[in-house]
Amino acid sequence: MIYIISSPKNSLGLNEKNTWAEIVPRSFRASDEKIKSGDQIYLDISGLAPAELKKAVGQLKKSSAASFWGIIDPKGAADDPALFFFEGASDYIGPALVKKGLDKKRFSAALTHALSVKSSPGADRAGAAAGNRKSQKLPAGKFEGWKSIRAGTTAPFFFLFVSLSDKVNLRSLLGDTAFTPARNRLRDALQQALREADALLWMETENSSLFLIPPRAANGRAAVEAGLKLVLNSRIIGIEKMGLSVPVDFTAALHYGKTAFRAPGKTGAVIAEAVNYIFHLATKKAETGRLTISDDVPDEALPEGLLDLFTPAGVYEGIPIRHSRKFRE
Repeated sequence: MIYIISSPKNSLGLNEKNTWAEIVPRSFRASDEKIKSGDQIYLDISGLAPAELKKAVGQLKKSSAASFWGIIDPKGAADDPALFFFEGASDYIGPALVKKGLDKKRFSAALTHALSVKSSPGADRAGAAAGNRKSQKLPAGKFEGWKSIRAGTTAPFFFLFVSLSDKVNLRSLLGDTAFTPARNRLRDALQQALREADALLWMETENSSLFLIPPRAANGRAAVEAGLKLVLNSRIIGIEKMGLSVPVDFTAALHYGKTAFRAPGKTGAVIAEAVNYIFHLATKKAETGRLTISDDVPDEALPEGLLDLFTPAGVYEGIPIRHSRKFRE
């Protein structure tokens, strides 16, 4: 069954006699017992205030029942739809599709794609999970710089995700007036810490940032070192760089893969397995106070002198991962 969380006032062009989709009220919760494996949940965001949208998306993210959830945006209210994928969404339906008319075939195609993305890594990396991983190789060509990449070009990158621990919500802690300056100081601190890695701040939310890093060994090693320093020095950064009176901790994760490139702020059309994976790894598996690294990160990008700081942490979505040592309790 497909459940669409919406207001009765919103017109989505669905036939009232359809048997494959059910419009449910805003009070609907993805954790309801009626949700079964294979069900899809969509949130109609039209008419939602920013705070309401944030709360609704947060509920979908936290619900174990909502393994597949998507967004319906009839009026094109989202400035950057890719951020929903960044939050864990599996689908986005914009104004053009709503106007054309929603049908079961479109929803089925989205579910089939989502399931194939989840299942293919495990099949492709069965040997890796058994300890027979073939290390990926970085491209031989030179990276010419961020300004040289054309929009739409698919290329390999390191993906570094950094977020504040769930225990600290800057906006709730500081209030709307003080939030923006603090978030700007956090952004500056992260960019300064990742300067040697030549990291590009690609996407961000209020509490998290995703950086693209050039596919060169030296940049990968710099990213690993910077990630470790960030989780180790998070409390110093919170006090000295951000001016906070409460301690903060970071969660960090590093992955390597391919994506189509778009300039920051124009990533609405980006959908890639690697982008989905780094978000899932960082938000569902990585731990606060640690740097988590997927084994898709080439060996040559790992500083040999720091390898003892990492221990195997099992397999996540078909890819072996490692956690760094936890530096504080």
